[in-house]
Amino acid sequence: MTAPTLRDAYLAWTRRAVPVLLLPLALTAAIQTAASSAWWAEGQTAESAVRYLFVAAAIASVMMGRGTRARDTAARPLAPVTVVSLSWRLVAFALAPAVIGAALALMTRQAVDFYLMLLVTLVGLALLYPRFDQWVAWSVAPEAE
Repeated sequence: MTAPTLRDAYLAWTRRAVPVLLLPLALTAAIQTAASSAWWAEGQTAESAVRYLFVAAAIASVMMGRGTRARDTAARPLAPVTVVSLSWRLVAFALAPAVIGAALALMTRQAVDFYLMLLVTLVGLALLYPRFDQWVAWSVAPEAE
């Protein structure tokens, strides 16, 4: 794939990924709405070891994304379809902590659980969101670099 074609593919993928990246914002609005409801205040908060399991799963999601990226890019050059697929998987791994945090916050009725996971999501996006220079590197054979 030539560089202009790869650039066009990256821009098209980014345009499709931007709405997905709004998921943490939508979950934040949902958690804030839930936290201001009577349901949130009237029940008992759940205190258990499940919280640590959810936190571990969220952090493991980001770490699995890093491992997936390393494993899948080891056999370069990658086909354009493979690069797009890998990019979607990396975004899914990065956004998973926000979804896990929303579920945990609804279970424990503590919004701080969601905000902790949101922080993990932001770190995951910083680490895993594929940049154009990474697409170029993944599409070029190692000896051609």
